[in-house]
Amino acid sequence: MISAVVLTKNSSRTIRECLGGLERADPRPSELVVVDGGSTDGTLEIVREFSGAFRLKVLYDGGLGYGYARDIGWRASSGEHVAMIDSDVVVAPDFLGRAADLLGRDPGLGAVGGKLRPELGPGEGGLISRFQVRNLSIILHQRERPYPATVPGLHTACTVFRRRALEEVGGFSHRFALAKEDSDISLRLMKRGYRLSLIDSFCRHLETGRRFARTNFKYGRSYAVISREHPDAAPLWTPRNIAMTAATLIPALQPLLLGWYFRRYIRSAGLPPMEALEMSSVEVLRQFLRYSGMIHQLIRGGYYR
Repeated sequence: MISAVVLTKNSSRTIRECLGGLERADPRPSELVVVDGGSTDGTLEIVREFSGAFRLKVLYDGGLGYGYARDIGWRASSGEHVAMIDSDVVVAPDFLGRAADLLGRDPGLGAVGGKLRPELGPGEGGLISRFQVRNLSIILHQRERPYPATVPGLHTACTVFRRRALEEVGGFSHRFALAKEDSDISLRLMKRGYRLSLIDSFCRHLETGRRFARTNFKYGRSYAVISREHPDAAPLWTPRNIAMTAATLIPALQPLLLGWYFRRYIRSAGLPPMEALEMSSVEVLRQFLRYSGMIHQLIRGGYYR
């Protein structure tokens, strides 16, 4: 049996497509747990439209963040397998079935993720939005080798977890309020001896550029937290990280970083020069926001408060 957990907060733009994808999945999840962060845009009214398709539970996270929300979500479910699905992701019809089948056949797997295929959401089309669907991280992610190959970490946008594995590692850490709860649970599963894999089942990710600055600053803050929690697996002050921090935050060095990314977007991503220049420029901005967030969190003391 598969349970689906979906986190929402003012997700009315995408939640109907997200839940429609779960409704069309084969097999359909036996239950749906929605953990809401205080939506005021009609999200929960849309969620309740699907009460006939699933055994529905709606919980509230009290503003305590992603780690807490995911943790109470899976604990409120009852399935042998727990699918974590973001509210802006539409699963491929075969994803849940293929993932659950692999988990059933290979007891060494702790979780199986789908690959994300970003696409522009309604009303999106600016440079930042296009970066969200064409950036280097996404291109390399889509090229990752599927099962039986393993990966060093899985996102929680569309991943099916073995319930027993979540129980063994104590679930999601509440320390990760803003981001990196996926990296943390991945590392703890691997330390427990489980393997993680992707399958070539592509799930649509309805992207937006509207929260680009805020999202990346928060993501950078989580660098400090994941390093504190897993200093062996995610050391903060490696030579590469020191060089990246300097190149990102010191204006005189930013042209060097732009050139480095430009070459990577041409060689690794295969983009034409003009598009590579556009994507590289936004990449430098993204890294500036992330490393600024990291420094901010280090000054605060390394943990979310």
